[in-house]
Amino acid sequence: MSNIAIQSQTNSSLYNSALQGSNLPLGRISQFVYDMEGPQVNAFRSRDSKTQILGCQPGGTYQCAIPSFGLWRDSYIKFNVSWKNGTNNLTPTIADALGCNIISSARILSNSRTIYELTSAQIQYLVYTDTNIARREGRKKAMYNKHQDRYRGSAPNAPGGETVPLKLEQLKATADSDLNYLATNSEVQQTHDVYCPLPFSMFDSDKSNIDTSFTESLILEIKMNEAHLCVSGGLASTNANNALVTPFTINKAELCNEYLIINSDAKKKIQEMNFSLGGSPLALLGSDFKTKSIQVTGDAGTTKATLNLFFTELCAGILFEIQPVRTAEGLSTITDKFTGLAVDDTNAGTLSTTVSARVFQPADRAGLAGVTASKGQCKKGRFIHCNKISIRAGGKLIYEGTHHEIRNLNGSAPMCHNVNGDLETAHEEDTVFASCYNLYYINFANSHKTTEIAGALALRNLNSIVVELEFPSVSTVKYDVTAHMRHYVARSISGDSGAISQALSN
Repeated sequence: MSNIAIQSQTNSSLYNSALQGSNLPLGRISQFVYDMEGPQVNAFRSRDSKTQILGCQPGGTYQCAIPSFGLWRDSYIKFNVSWKNGTNNLTPTIADALGCNIISSARILSNSRTIYELTSAQIQYLVYTDTNIARREGRKKAMYNKHQDRYRGSAPNAPGGETVPLKLEQLKATADSDLNYLATNSEVQQTHDVYCPLPFSMFDSDKSNIDTSFTESLILEIKMNEAHLCVSGGLASTNANNALVTPFTINKAELCNEYLIINSDAKKKIQEMNFSLGGSPLALLGSDFKTKSIQVTGDAGTTKATLNLFFTELCAGILFEIQPVRTAEGLSTITDKFTGLAVDDTNAGTLSTTVSARVFQPADRAGLAGVTASKGQCKKGRFIHCNKISIRAGGKLIYEGTHHEIRNLNGSAPMCHNVNGDLETAHEEDTVFASCYNLYYINFANSHKTTEIAGALALRNLNSIVVELEFPSVSTVKYDVTAHMRHYVARSISGDSGAISQALSN
């Protein structure tokens, strides 16, 4: 049989044409030839560098030095955090993607100059769109991307209860962070390790890693979010025992880095080639973000917001997100809905006030329209649904797309790794139409990689860029509408001083 098949293929005109066109008369035989690739450079992957960020607490700004160990490959912040519920045993409102929403922004400084910077929303987007499945899902788990918090006890002022998961009922007196749920209604101090990935573009490729043993000293600066945006108890004015006994506290913060320590001879040769001692330094290609944000007041039903962008960089794409303006009172009012079922819940909205009905109708972590303090608000880490986005330059339409076209189709495939295609949008979003996955990236490049230029939009050649966003809204609620323009940037490292500077971005 094999001889017949081989002989028949030899007589095929298409097969012979393919052989002739490829200039391989015997076909591609290299795949069967034994060979051994040259070994990689002699190096050790070090993951044990930890630097404490001293005094770190919500609402402040803190710095720590980056150790000069070698080729900087990866970085994250480890937070040890704690809080304690009040005696009314409410389940607190906890941010989605808690790890990255403990901070407002993180930036790398070189001689007081900002080299890289990321906001919490940008970190969420970069984690969600990582095409490395193991790394993406591992980061989501470590930063507590989503957690079980839509339950409340079956009796007032008592932990656990019939309406909570059976395991939570069994763990109601457990404080061990590795064993208990993140959101629990027990009056036991909860202490957890939560992680914030720092996916700066310099970690995207071996060719963009910074050699900290050669460059001038680097500093990490983090700006922290307020405590109520991370974990919020109930409203003290409703009942003093609804509030957290111990507010959200950061017990310890550590910067954890991964380095590649290279053999000294190979390291010297690499530095000679990379930094061109005595000549012009080579450039590191990566990406960064520039941000434009406006605040608008929502109309009843639907709101249209207009952004005027005045960027001049070589743009890879633009990330859009919409968030309600959150207040401490609003988040606490949302938490008040999670008191024991036997207590009359004035924030229940249209839900039945009978206990039997509430058992099967868990409350949502979002503000209902009838409650002024929390109206239209949702917990941190979630973003409002966007019906449509249009971009015009000089009056001409550049792009227009709907929720599905931008987030789930049209080249935004990396975002789809996080979407369960069997669930409707209404199931994914809360009652104010918010979800942690409502991040809308319009890609102008031909790839989502930014360590090489593969198509772009040169914004300095465009005039009057106007963006219009349409989104569902609640009347009189204030919303922050933000555009994060992701652009290519080349940075150079001086062969004389190790100083890092921006070479070109437009």
